[in-house]
Amino acid sequence: MLQSVFARVTERKQLIRDILELSAQKDFYTTFTPSAHWPFKDVASKKCRLLVLDSSFNPPTKAHAKLLQTSLETYPAGYFDGSLLLFSTNNVDKTLTGASVLQRAQMMEMIALQYPNTAVGFTPHGRFMDKAKYIHSWFADTHTSSQLELYFIVGYDTMIRLLDPKYYNGTSVKDALTPFFESCHLICADRGTEDADFWAKTYSTFGQHLIQRIQLDPITSQFSSTLAREAIQQPKSTPSSIPTLLHL
Repeated sequence: MLQSVFARVTERKQLIRDILELSAQKDFYTTFTPSAHWPFKDVASKKCRLLVLDSSFNPPTKAHAKLLQTSLETYPAGYFDGSLLLFSTNNVDKTLTGASVLQRAQMMEMIALQYPNTAVGFTPHGRFMDKAKYIHSWFADTHTSSQLELYFIVGYDTMIRLLDPKYYNGTSVKDALTPFFESCHLICADRGTEDADFWAKTYSTFGQHLIQRIQLDPITSQFSSTLAREAIQQPKSTPSSIPTLLHL
């Protein structure tokens, strides 16, 4: 299966490059969708629940795959209409290093092809509120009679940054994020040892129904794109150790 996925993505390289170049000024766009109906499986309905894994994918790792799989399994079967692998080309905290945008698009597509009804998307926006805004805008243009709910998968560190007042120019975090939570949910992956006071305060502010916590197993939770890049660059890395980290 992996060989066929690799061959398919390789064949689409020029098409992906063209999409990236033509869409560079757009607020949100996709380089791959599994069908013309996406994010719906087939026929559109009144409500669409979209699971979003927003990451750097530099490169994709087993942890990325586990985040997606665990999130899908946390909710009832068929709860989500579709999934989206999302990359922000202008991250608020990081500059673009490592794999090019084209390379990431190809690697993301290789993951998407291994999961049901999963697409690959890009946005130049780094803030979650802006990402949500423009995904909603794109959806409204294509599905005028349906309502979209977004479920963003985030790590604990991202959760901390999202609730950091420094990003909101004097506006309270609650006031700034209330519009976001009107149509968005968060799925936060942590190791179960994080600050209980933080969660108590967060839930009292926004409500537990808006933020779902999940946990990865101790081994998978240690995998990271940084670790994968270091393994690839190490001359003494064994070929078998790299696939353990990567999900390609």
